[in-house]
Amino acid sequence: MSALDVAIRILASNLQIDREELDADTEILGNFPEFNSLTIVGIVSAIEEELDCVIEDDEINTEIFATVEDLADFIQSKSED
Repeated sequence: MSALDVAIRILASNLQIDREELDADTEILGNFPEFNSLTIVGIVSAIEEELDCVIEDDEINTEIFATVEDLADFIQSKSED
Protein backbone atom coordinates (compact mmCIF):
# COMPACT_ATOMS: atom_id res chain seq x y z
CA MET A 1 0.00 0.00 0.00
CA SER A 2 1.40 3.40 -0.97
CA ALA A 3 1.92 6.25 1.47
CA LEU A 4 -0.84 8.16 -0.35
CA ASP A 5 -3.26 5.27 0.15
CA VAL A 6 -2.35 5.12 3.84
CA ALA A 7 -2.81 8.90 4.21
CA ILE A 8 -6.23 8.79 2.55
CA ARG A 9 -7.37 5.82 4.61
CA ILE A 10 -6.24 7.37 7.91
CA LEU A 11 -7.69 10.80 7.09
CA ALA A 12 -11.02 9.38 5.92
CA SER A 13 -11.30 7.31 9.07
CA ASN A 14 -10.42 10.16 11.43
CA LEU A 15 -12.53 12.77 9.62
CA GLN A 16 -15.36 10.26 9.17
CA ILE A 17 -15.70 10.98 5.46
CA ASP A 18 -15.62 8.85 2.32
CA ARG A 19 -12.20 8.15 0.82
CA GLU A 20 -13.53 9.40 -2.51
CA GLU A 21 -13.59 12.93 -1.05
CA LEU A 22 -9.79 12.89 -0.80
CA ASP A 23 -7.02 12.94 -3.37
CA ALA A 24 -3.38 14.04 -3.33
CA ASP A 25 -4.25 17.71 -3.91
CA THR A 26 -6.98 17.95 -1.27
CA GLU A 27 -6.20 20.68 1.24
CA ILE A 28 -6.58 19.53 4.83
CA LEU A 29 -6.09 22.63 6.98
CA GLY A 30 -9.15 24.85 6.87
CA ASN A 31 -11.02 22.51 4.54
CA PHE A 32 -12.71 20.23 7.08
CA PRO A 33 -14.57 21.55 10.13
CA GLU A 34 -13.92 18.17 11.76
CA PHE A 35 -10.14 18.72 11.57
CA ASN A 36 -9.01 19.86 15.01
CA SER A 37 -6.42 19.02 17.66
CA LEU A 38 -8.19 15.77 18.59
CA THR A 39 -8.21 14.72 14.96
CA ILE A 40 -4.48 15.41 14.75
CA VAL A 41 -3.89 13.18 17.77
CA GLY A 42 -5.95 10.43 16.13
CA ILE A 43 -4.08 10.75 12.84
CA VAL A 44 -0.67 10.71 14.51
CA SER A 45 -1.66 7.69 16.62
CA ALA A 46 -2.92 5.86 13.54
CA ILE A 47 0.34 6.54 11.68
CA GLU A 48 2.38 5.33 14.65
CA GLU A 49 0.31 2.15 14.84
CA GLU A 50 0.37 1.55 11.08
CA LEU A 51 4.13 2.01 10.76
CA ASP A 52 5.11 0.79 14.22
CA CYS A 53 7.02 4.02 14.81
CA VAL A 54 7.15 6.94 17.21
CA ILE A 55 6.37 10.47 16.07
CA GLU A 56 7.95 13.10 18.28
CA ASP A 57 6.02 16.26 19.16
CA ASP A 58 8.54 18.45 17.34
CA GLU A 59 7.85 16.57 14.08
CA ILE A 60 4.21 17.65 14.06
CA ASN A 61 3.60 20.96 12.29
CA THR A 62 1.11 22.60 9.97
CA GLU A 63 3.21 21.80 6.89
CA ILE A 64 2.51 18.06 7.09
CA PHE A 65 -1.23 18.79 7.21
CA ALA A 66 -1.36 21.26 4.30
CA THR A 67 -2.50 18.69 1.72
CA VAL A 68 -3.05 14.96 1.54
CA GLU A 69 0.16 14.71 -0.50
CA ASP A 70 2.10 16.48 2.26
CA LEU A 71 0.78 14.00 4.81
CA ALA A 72 1.66 11.13 2.46
CA ASP A 73 5.21 12.51 2.12
CA PHE A 74 5.48 12.60 5.92
CA ILE A 75 4.20 9.02 6.17
CA GLN A 76 6.73 7.96 3.51
CA SER A 77 9.56 9.60 5.45
CA LYS A 78 8.51 7.82 8.65
CA SER A 79 8.35 4.46 6.87
CA GLU A 80 11.97 4.94 5.78
CA ASP A 81 13.23 5.58 9.33
